[in-house]
Amino acid sequence: FCEVGSGRQRDYEKLAIFGATPRARRGAELKVLSAVETKVPGYFDKIRDDVVSRDKGKDDTGTWGTDTMTFQDDELSYALGKQGGTRKKLEKSSGAVVQYVGHNALFSGTRSERKRAREYMKWLFEQLEGPVYVEDWADRDDCTVVEVPADCIGYITGARRAALGSMEEEWGVLMFFMNRKDSRGGRGGENEKLIICGPERARRGAELKVMSGVETKSPGTFTRGVREKTSSERGLDTDRIIFKDDELSYAL
Repeated sequence: FCEVGSGRQRDYEKLAIFGATPRARRGAELKVLSAVETKVPGYFDKIRDDVVSRDKGKDDTGTWGTDTMTFQDDELSYALGKQGGTRKKLEKSSGAVVQYVGHNALFSGTRSERKRAREYMKWLFEQLEGPVYVEDWADRDDCTVVEVPADCIGYITGARRAALGSMEEEWGVLMFFMNRKDSRGGRGGENEKLIICGPERARRGAELKVMSGVETKSPGTFTRGVREKTSSERGLDTDRIIFKDDELSYAL
């Protein structure tokens, strides 16, 4: 806290936040504002313009900024999730700083990060109304889709979505099964598309975790005919090693 002037008879004090990047400072600032709004409802509205415009364009891309969204009471609890889990996975998967100040959601980051955060939030709320299908998933660079056999869907999802939620938390991604409104949703032996949203490495980690689960439930789904492979790619890629039974238990 910055001591400006003398005496303690002031309505407020200035809190200085130091950090090398707008992202770090904004993350701490919004966390503080969230706590203040809980204690003094309505305070954020008085300083909204200053907060939203702060550090605008001050990053390497020149697109840094803050978008806002307003929630109703029931929407806020859903967007927050158990122990803030939904907010955290939106933040990690989109790359934006995501924080709730009262009934306001603030998304801070580059233009592409903010766009992803808003889209992910939109998909979450659309799931309350019915099936969600991301039509352009194949053209996006932030999504991976895994075909999950019908008899493995329950196993991958877990009771009350516990298994999916655990993978989301572990890898910092957003995951849900995509269905069109007229789809039978895995009934009748049809596969379902599981979409994984987030950074490339995180998506790959979650994808392999899902594949491992499916392979446990339905051996051969992904490994039938697979051979060893060593990639020559300089960036992110996957190598494969084939284990014998005794080697697998040791490696695990």
